Amino acid sequence: MNQHDHSNRLIWGIAIVAAVFFGSVGLVWSTGAPLPSKALADVPPKPKVAVASADAVAGLDKRMAALEAKVQAPPAVDTSHIEAQIKGLESQLSAMHTQLGTFKASDFDALRTKLDNAGTTPKSVKTTIETLQTDVGNLRTRFDQLSQQVASETATESKSSSHKSHSRSK
Repeated sequence: MNQHDHSNRLIWGIAIVAAVFFGSVGLVWSTGAPLPSKALADVPPKPKVAVASADAVAGLDKRMAALEAKVQAPPAVDTSHIEAQIKGLESQLSAMHTQLGTFKASDFDALRTKLDNAGTTPKSVKTTIETLQTDVGNLRTRFDQLSQQVASETATESKSSSHKSHSRSK
C-alpha cells in the first residue's frame, strides 16, 4: 500500500468518527436530555408534569367532593301518592267494616232454622245459604288480615315519616 492510499483511509476514518460523534451529540440535544456534567448533575430537573397533575388533582378533588355529597344526601323520594293510596284503602276498609257490621256467618244458622220451620224451602236455597255462610266467614277472615296489613303499613309509614323529618332537622 502506498502512502497516498493510507492517507485517504486515515482521512475517511476521521470523517466517519466525526460524523458519528456529531450525530450522537445532535441526537442527545434533540431529545432534550442534557449532556452529563457535574454542574448539570447538581441541578434537579424541573418537573413538567407537576403543573398538569396539579390541575388534574384539583379536578379529581372537586369530583370526589361532589360524589361524597351525593352519597351523604340520598335522593328524596316522593311517597305522597303512595301514602294517599294507603289512606284511601284504609278508608275503604273502614267503610266495608261498617257495612259488614256485626253480620257473622253464624247469623245464617238462624235464617236456615226459620226456613226449615217454614217447611217449603227448596234445596237450592239451602245450598245458597250454606255458600253465603262460607263466603261471609272467608270475607271476615280476609277483612281481618287486610286490616292488620293496613295498620302495619300505616305504622311503618309514620315511623318512616318521623325518621325523615328527624334526619332533615339535623
